[in-house]
Amino acid sequence: MTSPGSEGPGHPPGERDALHEGVVRFGARRRRWAWERGRSLGLALSLVGLGWLVVLPALLGLLVGSWLDARFRTGLVLRAGLGLLGLSLGCASAWRYVARQLRRGDRGHG
Repeated sequence: MTSPGSEGPGHPPGERDALHEGVVRFGARRRRWAWERGRSLGLALSLVGLGWLVVLPALLGLLVGSWLDARFRTGLVLRAGLGLLGLSLGCASAWRYVARQLRRGDRGHG
């Protein structure tokens, strides 16, 4: 709907409504972009933390395995086994973390 006097010379009926709708849509897009920009930074930082969640248990397994291999002279058996065990535990931890974040996000939007 147009208000009285909104059409003038050179303004066909309804043009002001289209302009108003465009401005409203643009404002909504800007708010969404601002929200997504902050969200992407948080996502990037959480992915860095996620990488450490996988790497640290694997490194710990390798270090403990190396120490045990040197102590018992078993070659690379314990280093490989404990490194894989640490990697598996780190991946399981990361999986649980991501699942928890997804559940938290679903509650936040619902």
